[in-house]
Amino acid sequence: MPQIRLTAGEYGLEGRILLPAWENWRRKEDEAIRLDFGGDCMDEGQELTESYRTALSYLFADQDAVKAAVLNGILSLLVRQERALLGDETEDDPGLADLPCPQSAEDLIGEIWLEEVHILPVEREGLCYIGYAFGCRWDQDGLGVMTHGRRVVEAGGRDTSLLCWLAEDDL
Repeated sequence: MPQIRLTAGEYGLEGRILLPAWENWRRKEDEAIRLDFGGDCMDEGQELTESYRTALSYLFADQDAVKAAVLNGILSLLVRQERALLGDETEDDPGLADLPCPQSAEDLIGEIWLEEVHILPVEREGLCYIGYAFGCRWDQDGLGVMTHGRRVVEAGGRDTSLLCWLAEDDL
């Protein structure tokens, strides 16, 4: 695991990381991904606990398998959104008219980019929940995916990636 410089941010510990598995999923080639601890449970991310260290190690060790699961979660979300839009007028929301119809994860390269990773204080079976927040071309708010290990808990709006209650509900 590479060395990461963490600082005390407004909401808890934060830093910047490069995850090789996500190399094609950044907006700019040399842009690092923002990492924070605590999600929306701000008081819980002030110190690097053993649980956070374990999650950080997992983040780097299993990134290829997690990336595949996260991208499949986003594909499923887009299919659900596309079905919901069938027959609806999208003229009132031009961003929805631009909603992509990808057939594979590779179709999303350039459409979405990983901006943030949130390690939450909620854990199950010794592993913290981890959220991934994406910018996307068609929605200024972006997308979010909550994971536990290689399992996608939920995919939705950007806030899905940092909501502690969502992880607690999954317990």
